[in-house]
Amino acid sequence: MTTAAVVAYYSQENKVRISYAGHPPVLYWRAKDKAWSYARPPRRKGQSDGFPLNIPLAVDLDTSYGQLTISMISGDRLFVYTDGIIDAPNPEGESFGLGRLKDVLDANAGTPLSGLKSAVLKTLNQYTEKEHTHDDVTMIAMEIC
Repeated sequence: MTTAAVVAYYSQENKVRISYAGHPPVLYWRAKDKAWSYARPPRRKGQSDGFPLNIPLAVDLDTSYGQLTISMISGDRLFVYTDGIIDAPNPEGESFGLGRLKDVLDANAGTPLSGLKSAVLKTLNQYTEKEHTHDDVTMIAMEIC
C-alpha cells in the first residue's frame, strides 16, 4: 500500500498547502500557541473524525484528493513522518501511535529541529526495545523563518 502527503509552503502567502492520500496527518506547531496540532481538513457531512484522510494512492483511479491550507508565520513548524513511526510496535505488540508522537513533540517543542528529530528517534527506540525492521522510519521537520 502506498500513501502520500504533499506539503508545499508558499512564502509570499505565508501558507502551507497539504494533500493526503491515506497518509498519517502532518503535525504543525504554532510559535504563539506553543502547541502541536494535527493538520486535518474540515470534516465533511457524514465523515468520521478519524484518520486516515482520503484513500491510498492507486486504490481507485477516480479518487479526488482534497487540499488543506494552513497560515504560517515565522517560528511555526511542521513535522511530516511515515507510518513506520506510529506503527512501530513495542515487545507486547502495541503500536507507538499518534498520541505518543505528539507527546514527544510537545515535550521538545523549543528544541532545535535536529534535537526534535533525535528525541523522536530516542523515544521510539526506547519504546520498541529493538531495531526497526517492520517498516521505514522517515521524518522531516521544518521551521518557517
